[in-house]
Amino acid sequence: MTQILVTLNEDATTQHVRKAIELLRGVASVKVFKGNAEKVAEKRRQEAYVKESLTRAFDEVKRARRGEHKMMTDEEFMAELKAEGIA
Repeated sequence: MTQILVTLNEDATTQHVRKAIELLRGVASVKVFKGNAEKVAEKRRQEAYVKESLTRAFDEVKRARRGEHKMMTDEEFMAELKAEGIA
């Protein structure tokens, strides 16, 4: 048996595509799976957030090395987190 994976964009009507595939000779069954696009979108949002956070942190370190910015100590950072109710 051979399987073909078809990815549809949001504009395509799943029902029409499924009926068209069923009309093809030799098709044994047609199954529709949803949800994978949501996982991919969530992963991309997470990757974008991490990239933005690391870029911001790297820029802060560069400014501190040039003397334009004073870095917090770990005690100051933890105190700030506690004040915000995060830690």
